[in-house]
Amino acid sequence: MNRKKQIRAAFRMAVFERDGYRCAMCGRPGKDRQGGSGHEQHHLALSYETLVLLDTHHITDRNEMPNGGYVLDNGISLCDESCHALAELFHETGTAHPGFAPADLYTRIGSSYENAWLSSSMANAGE
Repeated sequence: MNRKKQIRAAFRMAVFERDGYRCAMCGRPGKDRQGGSGHEQHHLALSYETLVLLDTHHITDRNEMPNGGYVLDNGISLCDESCHALAELFHETGTAHPGFAPADLYTRIGSSYENAWLSSSMANAGE
């Protein structure tokens, strides 16, 4: 696996683990839409079929962050079928759906744009 794929995979895993493999907005339990079994320890009593597909969302677009913004302070777990689309609306149009503005998403995970920028600036600094 090349370095960029390793960074992306580590980002996804860290975000899902922090959020307990749940959509951070609607709270629905889920599994990584790209596969894997990381969700199993979080949802032992739930059947695989009942879990929603989750994706990681860059709160501030990765192209606007140093080193791609692949840091925990800039990521949030969102259900693929509804909440992720609502969050992407801001990136597509510049207008946020109520409750899905970047500041709202940062607040939901206990972060901020400033924290995300700093974390992203420091990412890969030792390489």
